[in-house]
Amino acid sequence: MSFNGNGNRRRVVVTGMGAVTALGNNLELTWAGMMNGECGVEPITHFDTTDFPCSVAAMVKDFDPLDYLEKRDARRMSPFLHYAVGAAQQAIQDANLDLSQEDPTRIGVEIGSGIGGSDIVEEQSLLLQEKGVRKVNPATIPALLVSMPACFVAITHNIRGPVNASVSACATGVAGIGEGMRRIVWGDADVMLVGGTDAAITPLVIGAFGRLTALSGRNATPKKAITPFDASRDGTVIGEGSGVLVLESLEHAQARGARILAEVKGYSLTSDAYHISSPREDGSGAIRAMSNALKDSGLKAE
Repeated sequence: MSFNGNGNRRRVVVTGMGAVTALGNNLELTWAGMMNGECGVEPITHFDTTDFPCSVAAMVKDFDPLDYLEKRDARRMSPFLHYAVGAAQQAIQDANLDLSQEDPTRIGVEIGSGIGGSDIVEEQSLLLQEKGVRKVNPATIPALLVSMPACFVAITHNIRGPVNASVSACATGVAGIGEGMRRIVWGDADVMLVGGTDAAITPLVIGAFGRLTALSGRNATPKKAITPFDASRDGTVIGEGSGVLVLESLEHAQARGARILAEVKGYSLTSDAYHISSPREDGSGAIRAMSNALKDSGLKAE
């Protein structure tokens, strides 16, 4: 653990945000949509859902990867990488962070993905079956790896500190924030780009989640499909997009006169060790995670 000059644990603050979501392709549009009570869930247009039990999802619309990537890179990579690169660039700009003036070895990336390039897997698997191995794209493996968004963001911005991709299913993004915070607390980095990204609205993923009976069947009313705290809830929906934050040590942020948006005080990751897709009904795992996070922060629930 790293300490500041006063002998206290390093404090970690948020100085920038970026977002690519079903409500908009940047932070401003996403926030405006949230404040207006908008819902991004709509009938799926990516493929024919006639025989699927769930035919709605939260889709990113009209995102142009060429706003952030060279044409060659955009063409060979999955949208889950496109979204992460876009959100990361937005976050850097929002933080007014001039990376050319920073030590690249003191900056890191922690951007994960719950599923990765599932679209690439499905596309290339069909190509292999139908046309043989010589037609398989040689860029398939880099394009589908869960770690590729974090690595590509690092390459794009000459980031040479710790680069990693946490994978914790639906908790991947928040795990990225927590693990990135720890990198700064431990003294491994002064700045971390953290978050998550996914683009898994594909036939196999939607079909498999449907077979798992995890998705809502309210296809006729997509805006009411996901109601997790309602007694009549019947499942979730799949969404795509990316969210990235810039985390900095408080000292680093203050030294460059950064706008401080929030502070990340504590973090905890626990397991229920109970069921492959369901938490314990008594909520004990969540209680431990929250209690441990409070303990880590030094705060009290009161």
